[in-house]
Amino acid sequence: MNTSEPFEQPKSPAKKAIETVKETLTDTAMIEFASVLDDFMDEEVVDKEGTTIGTLACYWQSVSGLLVFLGIKVKGQESVRVVPGRPSQVDNRNSCIRLGFEAEDIESAPRLECATDLDESLERTVYQHFRIREAQPHGGLRHCAGQSTNKNK
Repeated sequence: MNTSEPFEQPKSPAKKAIETVKETLTDTAMIEFASVLDDFMDEEVVDKEGTTIGTLACYWQSVSGLLVFLGIKVKGQESVRVVPGRPSQVDNRNSCIRLGFEAEDIESAPRLECATDLDESLERTVYQHFRIREAQPHGGLRHCAGQSTNKNK
């Protein structure tokens, strides 16, 4: 029999355990990321290339504390754009948040007011916009917006 695609080998229990640990570490890192976001409210947000795109306006996270989405106030726009929290990171040295996405995708991302909870439908729309395949939407994500400490920006 001649097939063009190789057969997928079943995953061993050890390999499954490693993948579970990786997922847990990623979730833990996201919870830690969310825990410092209040300190970065109104701070610069940069795109994948390091270009300033706007400021952090708010974020949404699940009840478990896992960060899921960031609300970005894009320069020159009135509305807040919703961006997935992964693969973003806090840059303490430069006091900014680095997003893992292109500027064009961020600027055209779905909009949502910060004071609004993010529902499952919009979550799916955001994932589709950024071409991210998420296993299961969280739904009912609560908005979080810390006290802005930098009013002069």
